Amino acid sequence: MKKETLTMEAIKSDLIKIVNYQVSNKADWRFSYIVPLTALAILLGLFTKNILIGIAVFCIAAYHIVRFIMEYKAYKIQKAAILSVIARGEISVSTETFSHIANDVIYEPHRVGRRAKSTKTITQYHFNGGSSWRAPLFAKHYEWSKEYYISPKGLENLSIKGDEFYFVSLQSHHDISYIYPCKNFELDKSLNK
Repeated sequence: MKKETLTMEAIKSDLIKIVNYQVSNKADWRFSYIVPLTALAILLGLFTKNILIGIAVFCIAAYHIVRFIMEYKAYKIQKAAILSVIARGEISVSTETFSHIANDVIYEPHRVGRRAKSTKTITQYHFNGGSSWRAPLFAKHYEWSKEYYISPKGLENLSIKGDEFYFVSLQSHHDISYIYPCKNFELDKSLNK
């Protein structure tokens, strides 16, 4: 089976997708509060004919709006930092032995259609060394790959206990990471330091 070369550009592409995914999760969480609270503030202001009640409720929504703006600014800074970290080669690449996949229920408020939910089921890939990787909800993994782009379900089916994966993360932000099956990918010579 022919292996595809895993390059720094490919890793950069995947890590930026992870950062974008994490920001969209945070934005989704904030908007699950902003939208209903704003609507409630308007309705209370109109039906009670007391603008102060509407303003009081909107202050709660305003808090989430301000927090969203702060988080978005932090995301822009983080994305720039990630690009510079990758440019300097400050990533950690290790080979990990796959243990199992778990579907964990976590507290993470989000929207499903018009409804807000407080918990979410996520897929976690666990490795023998104690590392774990939260699988993002992408339509495809490794979209840059000519040979081995794969669906999330395909990655689950491909992952067999005892398989080895390249576990790539930023040295300064370990939650920004990605995994690559060793049976499909080999490291570029520049990454074999």
